[in-house]
Formats: sequence, C-alpha cells, structure tokens
Amino acid sequence: MTCYRPGQRSRLIYAIREYRGRKNESKGFGWRDFRDLIVRARIQLGGPIVLV
Repeated sequence: MTCYRPGQRSRLIYAIREYRGRKNESKGFGWRDFRDLIVRARIQLGGPIVLV
C-alpha cells in the first residue's frame, strides 16, 4: 500500500505473508490480513486514510 500526504514524501506500508503449504492454508491474503494492514497504516500515518 502506498500512502501520500500533501507536502510530504510517499510511504510504502506492507505486510509479508508466508505460504508454508499446509493443508487448508490460504495462499493469499484474507480479509483479516487486509484489515490488519489498514489498521497498521492508520497508526503509522497518525490520521484518517482514504482507500482507492
């Protein structure tokens, strides 16, 4: 996720998900992973965010 604030440099906020090949393990991000990424982005930026 890239984040922009007027008058400041852009920021890259990311999360790594490792796939271990276990039975019934998802290969991609689930809704909880996206939720956690958005929460971390809001905390790091210190204010409201707009997702596009």
